[in-house]
Amino acid sequence: MSKKIDMALQDLTKFGAISSSSWQSYTWKNELATQRDRISHHLDEIFSEAETEHNPFHMIERSVGVAAVCMRRLLECRLVTDRFRDSQIEVHCVRRKTDSPWREPFIRNTAGEIFQNYDLTGRQPERQSPKLISDKLLHARVIAVVVGSAYLPDGLLIASDTQRKHHLLHFTSAEFADLLNVFLNDLVRSEVDGFVTIDGVIHTDKVYAKRD
Repeated sequence: MSKKIDMALQDLTKFGAISSSSWQSYTWKNELATQRDRISHHLDEIFSEAETEHNPFHMIERSVGVAAVCMRRLLECRLVTDRFRDSQIEVHCVRRKTDSPWREPFIRNTAGEIFQNYDLTGRQPERQSPKLISDKLLHARVIAVVVGSAYLPDGLLIASDTQRKHHLLHFTSAEFADLLNVFLNDLVRSEVDGFVTIDGVIHTDKVYAKRD
């Protein structure tokens, strides 16, 4: 018997050691806060026409993508409350023009044909889920900055590859910071994970998670 146990132990050691942890929110929130501040800073550089060694537009493009990854990880890894995940956040949309044909921008441009394709005379409020918003930021095809408009406050214009033929999202600098802050300020105080039970039978191939 002892020989069989020794052989079994030897077989187990062949797999090596695997270490891991549980998902934590602070790693993603720390990075999200960093990108929030960077976007605000680079927008200020653009608004003030500051002379910089870097291109603030390039910095914003990067920061929007990194922030979106953090937002998605917080949602997908269940590092936010269920209440927040299922909530609706108010954003503002700039609609596509209805009286002019769509003109496809060149791939290399982050904001080609803006004046041709969108009605820049105003924005409308709309409520969208945190996941939908983060998806749009992650897959952003349009990233632009509007300054000096008589119709729109200075700020960011963003649209995903699939959303862009319908509308743009518009954020002032403060509104974009507030969007990221709702992710940062949501705190999970209790969590439960388990296997799904159906008709009294535990299904080990299905799990559930609850976050409050």
